[in-house]
Amino acid sequence: MGKLQYINKRLLFYTIICGIGSIVYGWEVGMLNIIYSMRASFGAKFGLYEFNPQKKIFDETEDKNLIEMIVTPSFTVGGIIGSILILYIIDRIGRSNSLRLGSIIYMAGVIVQVCCNNIFTLCLGRFIAGVASGIALGICPLYLAEIAPKQVRGTLGIVNPLGLQLGMLFSCLFDTLCLKLITKNMSAQWRTAFAGLLIPATLFLLLVWFLPETPRFLLLKNKEDQALKTLAKIRGQGDCHPSVVEEFNEMNARLKQELSEGICSWKELVQTKNIFYRVVIVSILQLLHMLVGVNAIGYYSTQIYSKYLGISLAKYGAWLATLQNLISFICTLPAMRYIENVGRKPILKWGAFGLGVCMVSIYALCHITDSIKDSNKGLSQLTGWLCVLIMYLFSVIYGWSWSSVVFVWQAEVFPIRMRAKANSVGTFFQYIGSLIVGSTTTTLMKYLSFYTFLIYAGFCLISFIFASLCVRETKGLSLEEMEQLYGDSKSADELKVKREIDEKKAVNNVES
Repeated sequence: MGKLQYINKRLLFYTIICGIGSIVYGWEVGMLNIIYSMRASFGAKFGLYEFNPQKKIFDETEDKNLIEMIVTPSFTVGGIIGSILILYIIDRIGRSNSLRLGSIIYMAGVIVQVCCNNIFTLCLGRFIAGVASGIALGICPLYLAEIAPKQVRGTLGIVNPLGLQLGMLFSCLFDTLCLKLITKNMSAQWRTAFAGLLIPATLFLLLVWFLPETPRFLLLKNKEDQALKTLAKIRGQGDCHPSVVEEFNEMNARLKQELSEGICSWKELVQTKNIFYRVVIVSILQLLHMLVGVNAIGYYSTQIYSKYLGISLAKYGAWLATLQNLISFICTLPAMRYIENVGRKPILKWGAFGLGVCMVSIYALCHITDSIKDSNKGLSQLTGWLCVLIMYLFSVIYGWSWSSVVFVWQAEVFPIRMRAKANSVGTFFQYIGSLIVGSTTTTLMKYLSFYTFLIYAGFCLISFIFASLCVRETKGLSLEEMEQLYGDSKSADELKVKREIDEKKAVNNVES
C-alpha cells in the first residue's frame, strides 16, 4: 500500500475541502485571461476596447494597459491585506475558524464583482475576494501540514497547487463557453463569466464548517483531551490506539518544550539567527515563486498568442488557454507521488532551471515568428504553434515544481510558536511578487515586446541559484524536528542520519 496506508476517508475529505479553497483562488486568477478577450462586452464596458466602424473590429484603447494595471492587481492587493490579517486571527480564533471567515469574505467579494458596473466596484469586489484568498492561501497549506502524518505531508500539500490549477482550468472553460455561447446579450456575457465564481465559493462556504480544529492548535490552547480526540478522529482510530497515543505524546512533548519559551515575538524573530534565516528564505522563495513569470502566462497568454504569434484570438485564443490549464492540471498530479520520493530541494532547483529554459525559448520563438511573419507565413505559423507548446511546457514544469513545493516547504519548516507570523510573512511576499508581475507585464509587453520574457528568464536563473544554496531538505521529518534542521551543524547531521535510518526502515517494511 505504501503511502496510501496513512490516508483515510476522513483525512481525504478534509484535504478536499482545503483544495476547494484553492480552487476559488485559482478561478479568480484564471478568469481574467478569457474575460480580457471579451472585447465587445467586458472590453467595451470597461474601456479596454472601442469599436472601429471602418475596420468593423474592436481596437485597443490608449488606456488599455493602464486599466489592466489597475484591475489585475486589485485582487493581489487584497491578498496582501489578507496575509497580514492572518497574524491577528490564526492563533486567536484558530485555523478552521479563520478559513470559515475567509469563505464568507470570498462570497461577499464574488457578489460585488457580479453586480459591478464600473472599474471602482469591479476592483472593490476583486479586492474583497483577494482578502479572502490571502487568508485561505496562507492557512490551507498550514492546516494540512498540521493534520497530515509526516509520511504523506508533502503529498497532501500538493492538493493546494492542484486546486489552483483546477480552478484556473474551470474558470477558463466556463468563461470560454460564455464567450462562445452568449453572443447577443453582451452584458450577460461578462456578468455570467464572473458569476461562475459562485460555484466554488458556495461549495467552500458550505463545506468549510466540517473542518475540525487542528490538534496542534488545541494543544497550543492547553486543550489536551480535545486534541487527543481530534487526532484520533482525523486518523480514523480510537483515542487509545497505540499509534495515536504515540503520535500524540510525541507531539505534545515537543510542543510543550517549544511553548515553554512562549509565542515568538517580532523582536525574537528578527534577533534569533536560525529563525530569521528561515523567514528570509521563505520570503524570497515566495517572491521568486511569482517573479519566474507564471502570472505573465496565466493572465496574458491569449494576448501573447494574438500579438506575437499571429494566432487568431477569436478562433483559438480562449480554447488554447483552456487546454493549457487542462494539461497543467493533469501533469501536476504526478507531483503528489514524487515529492515524497525526490524531495523538496531537487524539485525546486531543477524546476527553476526548466522554467528558465522555457522562458528563453518563448522569447526566441516570439522573436523569430515576429521577424518572418511577412516573408514566410508558413514557417511563422509553425514557430508560433511551437511557442504555444513551450508555454504549455512552462505551465507543466511550474505545476510540477514551484507551484507544488513552495507552500509545502513553508507550511512545514516553522515550529508552532512562530508559525503564524512566518506564514503570514511568506504569503505577504507571494502577493508582493504577484502584484509586481500582474501590474507590470502588460506595460512591459507594450514597450519591450517579447524581450519581457528574458526578464523572467533572469529570475528563473536567480531561483535556481537560490534553491541550490539556501534550501534544506525537509522530506520525512516531523514538524517538531524542523528546529534541528536549522540548528547547529551537529543537530542537522544527527537529523540527517535519523532520516536515513527511518527511510531504510520504511523500505524494509514495504518489502516485507
